[in-house]
Amino acid sequence: MALTPQIKTWLPWSELVRRPRVTLDEFRSALRQYPRSALLIACARLSVIFNYGPDGKTAAKENSNKWIPILFPPELAPRVQAFAAQGRVIFFQGQLRYLAAEVMRLEEAAEEGSTFIADAALGGLLLASGELLYKKHIQLSENLDVMANLVADFLPVYEIGSITDPFMLFLRFYIFLTVIIPKLPTNLKTFDVEELFQQQFAFPLKRYYQFIFAFMMHAMIERDEKPADTPIDGALRISWFQKTTIPTEQVGKMFKAVCFSLDDLPDKKPPFGYGDFEFLRDQPYFNHGDAIYCLDYEYAVTKLESGALWRVLKALDPKKRIPYLGFWGQVFEQYITWLFEIYANKKLNKYYPSPAYEHDNNRSICDAVMVCGSTAILVEAKLATCPAHVRYSGDYQQFKKYLEDRLVIGTDRPIGVSQLLTAIESLATLPGTNRPPWMAGITKFIPLIITKDEIGSSWMINAYLNARFTEKLNRKNCKKYIVTPLVSMSVSTLERSLAALSNHAFSDILQDRIRADRKLARPFEAASSYVPPGTARKMFKHMEIMGNLTDELINDFGMVEEDK
Repeated sequence: MALTPQIKTWLPWSELVRRPRVTLDEFRSALRQYPRSALLIACARLSVIFNYGPDGKTAAKENSNKWIPILFPPELAPRVQAFAAQGRVIFFQGQLRYLAAEVMRLEEAAEEGSTFIADAALGGLLLASGELLYKKHIQLSENLDVMANLVADFLPVYEIGSITDPFMLFLRFYIFLTVIIPKLPTNLKTFDVEELFQQQFAFPLKRYYQFIFAFMMHAMIERDEKPADTPIDGALRISWFQKTTIPTEQVGKMFKAVCFSLDDLPDKKPPFGYGDFEFLRDQPYFNHGDAIYCLDYEYAVTKLESGALWRVLKALDPKKRIPYLGFWGQVFEQYITWLFEIYANKKLNKYYPSPAYEHDNNRSICDAVMVCGSTAILVEAKLATCPAHVRYSGDYQQFKKYLEDRLVIGTDRPIGVSQLLTAIESLATLPGTNRPPWMAGITKFIPLIITKDEIGSSWMINAYLNARFTEKLNRKNCKKYIVTPLVSMSVSTLERSLAALSNHAFSDILQDRIRADRKLARPFEAASSYVPPGTARKMFKHMEIMGNLTDELINDFGMVEEDK
């Protein structure tokens, strides 16, 4: 049986000091006492100290509580340690994201000239940052509104506490570029991503992903080799590349592509909501002097996707943007097919991409069908990217519209839930001669939506989608078949399920998730015996590809070992 998730609460500043909740004005007033560069460099150092990022770590380990006497003044440190002893979370990644984002938005700050900030001042700023992430929950009565409101409340929290190893986000998109796109049929290669990237950045896409990978390696080395109880630098300097054959000018161009400096801070528009860190996501490195400081490991790793997909998308003629997203939708579908081809046990899982009805002009059934014995899993794969103004709004009405438009009904054509309903009812009522021969013997259907966004596995998403599926399903048309509740998952969850797929049927994994959480309200991993959080396991092909990239990087960069 799946383990019930353990819920822990973090410690807010107001509870520690026994005062009313801190306000944004009070917080910004405290920030103005320090130079921006000092605060941002402190964020980079703390990210290394707490090991945020690798293996999906978003909360500091318990042994990090040794930093409490360093990061809090002597009069407060004992109280903080007492809360830590009770199991309260003291340090987590969202604090740094909020702190860095607010430093960027400051209208004014202390004069530059020093990059020093007293360590004992940082603990209070972190606790206040966590406190300001709070959004007051509103009470609603209508069932779909209640669920959409919980989605709006929890999606930013789910992102902040992500259970996905960020490195997989890089590796997945690298596979999109180097494995999936080259294998696309000619009629689906509607865009030349490398050419579009070169036009936008004046920089080869291959060199870009090599640099992103090199930056990641530096971040990992820094975390692995940090000596105990010594100052953490947290900087990646241009000089780090001196033992490569890469020209200094090209290194400078790459730094500029992923960094911001104090001279090009974002405009001071208010955020869309409490989890809005979009500028930080787009520019995760702070450029100061001859060094860059990684403010957020996860955002830094995803720079490959944000550059090749989203930055290119913004630069396209508006008429080409929807077709460009459609192209990436095809890439995503092909990646899912590739995963099942590589990792799934073929005896237990027979995967059929792009299936069509027989004798009906090859009309599509759905994106894919997985046959597991007498069970057919009908798959719809969706990019389903939730825009920032909705994602961080906290507004249930905006979320409800997003869910309906992108995953339930669609706008100009049926999508997601509606597509699966049509497929199930058609297969249940059409004569057998109109169905593919491999559908013979099917007695059960499992409808499944796989999203590229993490949203597919977040709190309450599955419950909302299944509620809409259940209310629209015509059971009379399907009375000869068992139709299970609809399941949704993100592609990250699918990747974490691949280890189990090597010796289990996919239907067993999905039905286990349904049994463990009948309301389908919890994240997938919180209701699964087969799919653990964190780093995906037994990803032998992914590791082989990463090894090849490592060899390529060493060769192309002309890297040599340091002198002993």
